[in-house]
Amino acid sequence: MSPAAVRQVSVIACLVGLAVSAVYFLATWNGTPTPAWMPMVVALIGGYELVQCSQGLWLKRAGR
Repeated sequence: MSPAAVRQVSVIACLVGLAVSAVYFLATWNGTPTPAWMPMVVALIGGYELVQCSQGLWLKRAGR
């Protein structure tokens, strides 16, 4: 995958993660029942972003 494609996927994942997080927390705030998969999706997207950020920092530090 090219770096531009990885960046686009990262931006899309970030936006989707923020949207799902907002819907989940607003639904929880209002007392609306939420599906069990919503927190898992938020954690999955957060983990993906954490790995991408860490990998970018590691590669920059290694001078690649």
